[in-house]
Amino acid sequence: MDIRNDLLEMLNDYTDGRITEVNPDDVLTSDLGLNSFELFDMICLIEEKYEITIPDRVLPTLVTVKDVVEYLEANV
Repeated sequence: MDIRNDLLEMLNDYTDGRITEVNPDDVLTSDLGLNSFELFDMICLIEEKYEITIPDRVLPTLVTVKDVVEYLEANV
């Protein structure tokens, strides 16, 4: 399972092709251009895809692509 590629594909689909490349250090909001609603929506999609629940206390720590990938690798 390649979580990084899955995440890129999800971001690309979610943004109608606006995001075609991600780097581990990309910040989801400023670098990738997701607003707070889009970020919340993406988290919901991630939870659905991987059949997990990401606790509210963890959400503020998911700032970069790497943060999301590492969290998923440790919890999926």
